[in-house]
Amino acid sequence: MWLVADSGSTKTEWILFDEGGIKKQVYSDGLNPLFLSKEDFITKIIERIPPDWKTGVTKLWFYGAGCGTKLMQTQTHSWLAGFFTQAIIAVYSDLLAAARATCGTSQGLVAILGTGSNSCFFDGNTITEQIKPLGFILGDEGSGAALGKALLKKLLRNQFTFKLTDSVYQEIGLNYDEIINKVYYSQWPNRFLASCAKVLYNHKSEQEILAIITTEFDSFSDVLKRYEIKLPVHIIGSVGYYFEKEIGISLQKQELEPGVIIKSPAKALVSYHLEND
Repeated sequence: MWLVADSGSTKTEWILFDEGGIKKQVYSDGLNPLFLSKEDFITKIIERIPPDWKTGVTKLWFYGAGCGTKLMQTQTHSWLAGFFTQAIIAVYSDLLAAARATCGTSQGLVAILGTGSNSCFFDGNTITEQIKPLGFILGDEGSGAALGKALLKKLLRNQFTFKLTDSVYQEIGLNYDEIINKVYYSQWPNRFLASCAKVLYNHKSEQEILAIITTEFDSFSDVLKRYEIKLPVHIIGSVGYYFEKEIGISLQKQELEPGVIIKSPAKALVSYHLEND
């Protein structure tokens, strides 16, 4: 049996398959090796992966956030090998997952818009150009974390109407002090910020909220215009999926157009590996 894993900052999607197609699909927490110890990484796998996969999986393609360097790929490979004892393992970045899922073996501009954001030019085989995403503090334009941060900044400074302010606080379910604690003292502030993007989606017809959405996606599009090759922009991730219309408008301002937009690359990666391995 073969296994594809797509690991973002928030969750990991695992799909078990063989030449006949998909057999089973499970989810675990995100497995970013930059933020987890070996013990925590393995524990999160054990919590969600069926025990028979430990020896039953013979090939594993792991695509993960935090796996963009050889050092982290080697480390992650070692950790995975400690659990999947019979598998031939390959570790790649989540950006390559997005590229293979949307482009296959063709060239294209590719972006991730989920909890974080990232982008690249893919030549059909490898990523040949990438603008550094810089993380949710310095970059990640257009991401769930960036959207959530922009929302909370206006909320906590009382820059919305009373009615909208009350509604947003209710939907988040936290008061001022609790929000500040989540942002500055929780283990995963980027995940909390990204969770607030759902509030923006629920109120995107209101001008105050639409202004935030437009500003963030304009910043995202400004990053993409820096690539010399102008091709349709393929997007992976929940933010890209749910805000497809708004992103398209921002891309058009930079004379770019959206390409393939899908929520998760995992199933497309199954098809990719059935065709190319």
